[in-house]
Amino acid sequence: MSEHPSEFDDFVRTIHLDELCEAAARCRDGIPCCLGPHIIGGFNVVYELIFSDEIVWMARIPLPYNCFQPEEVSASYAATLRYLKKFSTIPVPEVFAYNAQSNPENLVNATYILMERLPGHQLPVLERKSFEPDLKDVALAEKVHRQLTSVILQLASLKFDKIGSLQENPEGNFFIGPYIDPSSTAYPKHRAKTYQSLIPEHKGPFSSISSWDNAMAELNRQTALGDPEDEEYRAETVADYEILAEFSDRIVVKEFSHGPFVINHSDLTVQNILVDDEFNITGILDFPGTVVPVPSLCVFPWLFSDNISGLIPDRDAYLKIFLKEECQFPSSALRSSKIRGELMQSAITREQFELGLLGPYTSLVLPKLFKAIHKRPFESDVEYRRIASTRTWFKQLFPSWVNGL
Repeated sequence: MSEHPSEFDDFVRTIHLDELCEAAARCRDGIPCCLGPHIIGGFNVVYELIFSDEIVWMARIPLPYNCFQPEEVSASYAATLRYLKKFSTIPVPEVFAYNAQSNPENLVNATYILMERLPGHQLPVLERKSFEPDLKDVALAEKVHRQLTSVILQLASLKFDKIGSLQENPEGNFFIGPYIDPSSTAYPKHRAKTYQSLIPEHKGPFSSISSWDNAMAELNRQTALGDPEDEEYRAETVADYEILAEFSDRIVVKEFSHGPFVINHSDLTVQNILVDDEFNITGILDFPGTVVPVPSLCVFPWLFSDNISGLIPDRDAYLKIFLKEECQFPSSALRSSKIRGELMQSAITREQFELGLLGPYTSLVLPKLFKAIHKRPFESDVEYRRIASTRTWFKQLFPSWVNGL
């Protein structure tokens, strides 16, 4: 992911930050504001907007050198926040305005979202200070785990009949549009360009897990075949994607194959969870805006996979609470602790499969997945030869590579 400071500086010179302040002021009957500090993330920059009456808003602007579907991704994020604010008690920022760069009335020259600044600070991990952890810290970690469980159980109560991205029309009605995701369809540039070239059938929305898996497999295939930076290892990359796609039937949880589908949060890191000094969760940030199968939600949140130590990212402690906590949402697809237990048994395998399917992690997760599914080590030469011998189009595209096996 590009993070060169000059790219950000070049981008900032193209946007009119004074107009951003004017747009915010218009939302508050002309109360003036000025720019405060900013934070540069992977796909967005977020500015503080400080009003003269000391109210502070946040302005979220996608970075065009990392997010190559800025309007689509931002529109879905804004719609998701508005939906959750209206239909849930999950603490998300209120959206005051969304404006696409393509809108002729947008004077900022960039897509932006104006939203509430939530109270709180980044979730601490509560590092162990000794072999025997402090009982107060253990209680705080349990408190956070219960709240995270509640968030996930509540998300599972907000059900849809399609996989895709949450959208909102001008009348304020919500619907599911094509599947768009900051890290799997909007980045990197070549992948985003490939996504745009797909037929509508492969963009969604999708009515089943298998159709979603097949569409993502097609995006992977076409991206690998046309990637200008992967010419040397193109055949291996394509073969890896083909092997990964074969796992779909073994990964799909049949009971949920045709729904319901739910709002996901695939980036629940400590940076995206705000808490107060008593460890009450005050904010959940950076929803990708995607609506996915229930099993995709029933995995370990990303903070448990972030290679950080502490009482908060303790998987076993979280799992114990997640499986036993009583659900307060009668319509939740995860209301049953039995269903949660069954899904969590395959959580790591499913999560690895989706990491490979939706991101650039295929070569990393493939050996582990292969062994977990086939109960034998992954032998790349053997599997590549099988792919080459069973796909005519592969032989035609890579004749010299096939002959060299």
